Amino acid sequence: MSKLNDQHIADTLQAYVEAVSGDDVEKILELFTADAVVEDPIGTGAHQGTEALRAFYQIAIDSVELMELEGNARIRDKWGAAAMLAHPKGVDLVIETLDVMEFNDDGLISQMTAYWGDRNMVAK
Repeated sequence: MSKLNDQHIADTLQAYVEAVSGDDVEKILELFTADAVVEDPIGTGAHQGTEALRAFYQIAIDSVELMELEGNARIRDKWGAAAMLAHPKGVDLVIETLDVMEFNDDGLISQMTAYWGDRNMVAK
């Protein structure tokens, strides 16, 4: 039986922001398939597979003080999307993101695309 349902996706999005905020790259990687693809932000090139994601997310957690959900997750079938706020370390701004994730039948993230750009870096 598939683990994939709306609640699982919502819980995974929450676990994702908690893992980024908690500086725990291994917890982040547990949420993804071994061949997952991450493009963050869109247009900057994709990172694929566990080792590429480990390197990418280590840089991310070294740079982000706090990641939080902004409002409710949007969920449909095997996709979840959430507005998120990233608070960089040592900088007085917030980055507004929209992260869209596709899940496999086991409830793991197989693809994540983050949408944000210069206009989404806002002074606190």
